[in-house]
Order: sequence, then structure tokens, then C-alpha cells
Amino acid sequence: MASPRTKKRKTGDERSAACGVTVTLPDHVVTEVLVRLPARSLARLRCTCRSWNAEVSLPGFQDRHHALAAAKLTFLEPAPTHMGSYRIRRRLSRRTLPWLSNCFDCPRVIGSKPCWGLVLIARPCEGYSVCNPTTGEILHLPRSHRPHCATVMGFHAPAREFKVVQLGIDEEVVGKLHAIVLTVGDARGWRAISSFQLGLGFTDDAASIDRDVQPVFADGCLHWSFRTNYLDKPHGVLSFSLADESFRRVPQPPFSMVDLVPVHLNGVRNYRLLRAKGIRSGSGEEVAMPVGKTLAELDGRLCMVRDVRHRSDHDVLLEIWKLQDYDTGSWSLDYRVDLPAPGQRQRQLLTAPWLVVPLTYLGGSPPGDKKRKLLVATTAHEAHVYDPDSGTLRTVASIDSSGDGDDDSIRLLLYQESLVRLPGMQHGLGNIKFVQLSNSEHM
Repeated sequence: MASPRTKKRKTGDERSAACGVTVTLPDHVVTEVLVRLPARSLARLRCTCRSWNAEVSLPGFQDRHHALAAAKLTFLEPAPTHMGSYRIRRRLSRRTLPWLSNCFDCPRVIGSKPCWGLVLIARPCEGYSVCNPTTGEILHLPRSHRPHCATVMGFHAPAREFKVVQLGIDEEVVGKLHAIVLTVGDARGWRAISSFQLGLGFTDDAASIDRDVQPVFADGCLHWSFRTNYLDKPHGVLSFSLADESFRRVPQPPFSMVDLVPVHLNGVRNYRLLRAKGIRSGSGEEVAMPVGKTLAELDGRLCMVRDVRHRSDHDVLLEIWKLQDYDTGSWSLDYRVDLPAPGQRQRQLLTAPWLVVPLTYLGGSPPGDKKRKLLVATTAHEAHVYDPDSGTLRTVASIDSSGDGDDDSIRLLLYQESLVRLPGMQHGLGNIKFVQLSNSEHM
């Protein structure tokens, strides 16, 4: 008889065979396990089983996997300053000429949030690309050679189409817009929007898309902020429906005219003040708006941030207004950020940066609970959580970037893993580097 030390331990299969039982998990149970695995684990498992690979490739599976993935703060590293080749357009001849110059603020994220796990990246030296940080894949978009445009990407869920739209002002017709759209993967490339007949409606003033305000995808629409040289003229938001490719104008919240008052501009670089300055119509008086007006998507809805950080007559730092109805253009005050005077050091974390952008509400039940915490990112490459109960700010991310020192971009984004792969995507992001912050799950 063999001693106990020399006996071979039976495997699970041998034990099952000895009992006459074969353990097989139902397909729906296997799917529930797979959909909760990290993307890297799924990439390995797809190579081992054809049925698993087929399941993971289904759009419905990818949607559920993305929805269940934990959102984590991710940082897009700026590249060192480098030379880039550009094409500039001569206004009279309409020809484009090559131009070599330093490339700043490269690469940068377009839009306040990833779109179904895909990120639209702008590189002045190379154009636009769609990246999947999860899979490390990239799709370079065809160049449009349209100057002074504001670009944004959205996802039309019913058709499962990603669309990129460029919007700009016609240089020859005052108040007239031009717009082109690219359905990603469509062989037609960039095309004019057939139903596009919208002008800004101003004939006595040069209107422009406010390229200092990032366009936003929310509620199935793309949104841009527009302004005029006369700051007391009605500004607003342009909304583009991905479903029928139509535009509409939405008025700004009612605070826009009230905010034409003196502001404290300590700590703000002079060249930035030029962006916020303007003229009051009639009197020609110079006035300024608070810097950093921002569009955002929160809870799937379009929001506008009222930036009063530098107001001399206001204690609140930020207000978040939510669009309630596109047809009536009605907005409601949804949230306030206020830090008491004793927390001067904390206030400076929000007043010193050029921009403060809300990323998401944290916790709270029901969804409209005013006591929810708020996660914000700043152009100082920091992220903070504001707690309205205690009136305090907690820093959850602070990046000491060694890239371009003159960087005005929001480089921290809230990212969820995605398995989405677009036709034509290639492996290798090149100099585009996303860094996931290890402590972001403790927000």
C-alpha cells in the first residue's frame, strides 16, 4: 500500500468523474461573471474560447461592461514642447499654405467626458484622433483643414454611431455658421450638414463660437457656447441633435447679463483677461465677465457653470445651472460651491486655476439631493471633492506635470473601461499617454 505521502491528490475533474457529476455553469451565469471582469482579463479569455470571444464582441455585452466598470481618475500627460507642421488659410485666395511652428498644449482632451469609453484627442501638429485608453487603440481622423473651429464627438445610441462635428463662423458673412460632420467609419468622410440653415441672428456684431468653452455631449446632443463682442448682447448655446442632425439655439441661464460687473482679477494672467473683456453696446464701456464659464454634463443633462470666483460682491464660488427644457430654454439652479472665509487656503485651490470643471456628483439619494458631494477638476492638474455638509474641499489628485508649462487644459478625466473598437483602429497610442491614478477609487 502506498503511503499517504506518495498518494497523488485528485484533481477537480477526477473528483467530479468519481462522483459521476459534471459541473457546467449556465450560459447566463458565465456571462454575468465575464461582464464584471477587467478588460485585460477579458482580452486573455477571448483567446481561449470562441463562444466567450463572440459574447464579449456583442454590443450589448460591451455596453453592460462599460456601465458596470468603476470610474477612475485618469491623467492625460502633456507632451514636451515640439515642432509641428500646420496649414494656414489665406483669406483672400482661400488657399492653404504650410507653416512650421512650436506645438503647445499637445495632446489635449476634447469634451468634458469620455464618450462610451472613447476619448477625442486634439493634437495641433497632427489633427484629431479617437482613442480607447483601455485597449490602447487609436483611430486618426481625416483632416478637414477648417480653421478656428470648435470640435466635439458624440454617440448616437440607436444607430450605434460616433459622430464628430466641427462648428465655426463664416469669415465672409457676419453671424453665419459653417458646420461639417464626420460619422466615424463612414467612407464619405467629412460632409456638410444638409439641414444646416442656422445663423446666429446678429447683423450688427461679429458673433463667434466661444472656443475657450469646451463643447459638451449631453442628452443625445452636442452643445457649443457662442458669444458676441458686445457682452450685453444675448449669448447662448447651440445644440446639435445627433438623431436628425439639426441645430437649435438655447438661451443662456438668466445670470449672464447680471454678471457684467467689476471682478477681482488677482492671480489671473494678463493675456487671459483679454478673453473675458468686451464692450457694452451703446455706451462703448469696457466690461468684463468672470473667467471660466463652463459647459458640463452632469447626470446626463446639460449644465452651465456660473463662475463667480473673482466677483467682488459674491461669496459663492461656483453655481451649477441645469437645462430643464430645450423648447422653452428654461434653466434651474442645481448646485452651489461655497467655501467659508476661514478656509482661505482651500478657496485658493479653486480661485487660482484658470478653469474649474465639474466631473460628477458623488453619492446622494435621490439623484436630485442637494447634499451630494461634487468632484471637480482644474487646470492646475488637480481634482477635489467638495462636501456641502461640511463646506470643505478634499484634494484627491494632484499631478506635478513636467510637460508644457503654459497648459490651460483640463487633463484629469473620469474614465470607465470600454471594449468598444471602431473600424480602422490601430494598436499603439504613440506620444498619447493616459495614466490611471491608483487612489482614485477612494473618492
